[in-house]
Amino acid sequence: MNKKSISRLHYITSPSDKHSTMQQIEEVVNGGGNWIQLRMKDETVEEIERTALEALSFCMDNGATFVLNDHVEIAAKIGADGVHLGKNDMAPDKAREILGPQAIIGGTANTFDDVKRLVEAGVDYIGLGPFRFTETKKNLSPILGVEDYSSIINQCKEAGISIPIIAIGGLVPDDFKDLFNTGIHGVALSSFIAQNEQPGVVTLDLLQKIGKCSSANWTKYR
Repeated sequence: MNKKSISRLHYITSPSDKHSTMQQIEEVVNGGGNWIQLRMKDETVEEIERTALEALSFCMDNGATFVLNDHVEIAAKIGADGVHLGKNDMAPDKAREILGPQAIIGGTANTFDDVKRLVEAGVDYIGLGPFRFTETKKNLSPILGVEDYSSIINQCKEAGISIPIIAIGGLVPDDFKDLFNTGIHGVALSSFIAQNEQPGVVTLDLLQKIGKCSSANWTKYR
């Protein structure tokens, strides 16, 4: 079995007064999204596992990739596609030992040194950010502008690093063109979709915008 490819639009679930976690996932996938990251920071392990099982089943039925934010043990237990690990989560190489070679492992980076360290630890993609202030995360790392993304990606090229880099942190569609011009592989969105009245409709719109903005970069990481 081959490892799944890294999508250009990553959806990260977010607390919302408009849609439950499962409603968000169903809407996004029905809108064409094929990468779901379940992020539940304030719930019990039991609730996270219950939601993860339901979400994984739905994603499998609809051909979407399902990764868990943190919670490597739950990912291993339920057979998730992989995990995304923040700076204070389990080390990627340790997660790899638990999840095996086929699992997708992503890591959060804020600097080129972070990227290099994560690549050496064997991650499959990098979530690089934050692009701007976001209330989704506590203990935010320094904000990165377009110039910072461009600089980090150029450093990656010079070092022979071609890992897919996903921009993250308070993104809106108007940011896409400048960000994709830096050479990023994709974008991750959370509250922008979760707080929309129609997450499925906005997902379809985002995918169309990404297609236009990234058309020059389609072959970059193939």
